[in-house]
Amino acid sequence: MRLYQDIDGCLNASHNARAWRAADDTVNAGYDHGIVSPVHDDFGVRHEKSPYGVRYKMEWNERLIDALNSLDVEFVWATTWREDAHQVGERMGLTHRGRVLHPLTGVTTFPSLKWKWAAIVDEQTFDPSPFVWIEDEIPEMTAYERGVIDGLGGLLVAPDYNFGVTPQDIERIREYVSQHS
Repeated sequence: MRLYQDIDGCLNASHNARAWRAADDTVNAGYDHGIVSPVHDDFGVRHEKSPYGVRYKMEWNERLIDALNSLDVEFVWATTWREDAHQVGERMGLTHRGRVLHPLTGVTTFPSLKWKWAAIVDEQTFDPSPFVWIEDEIPEMTAYERGVIDGLGGLLVAPDYNFGVTPQDIERIREYVSQHS
């Protein structure tokens, strides 16, 4: 069972506390944040410091991270963060180190949905496995792309960019994992 995980708009979402708030919550509702500075360039080459001289504020929900940590899945980063996804996941508290899915061309291009789609289709075609793909850009797929992905099976989860993965999304994922493991 594979879980293809994007970061921005899925884990890194500015209003995630709203989605995870319970009736008896304090104001933060599991909200956390931190700074991450990528050290890999768009070709996957590691540098001693950020090749772009940037730092990003990341916002996530501890409850979401706990839920993801509880899943028995092969965790696969499908994100433009590429190798830096490990740094982001560690900062957020993810225990799944996972592996990084790379563009078939080796170069990160935009819109990123195109290379992620191609890499997932390629992997699922040559090494099929039940899968979940969490990606906020899924609604931007063409009818053809959606048809190909649907033909591979799997569960697609398309969070709202501002709220990220919700408790309802996690329940859908848990149900899919339990039915296909």
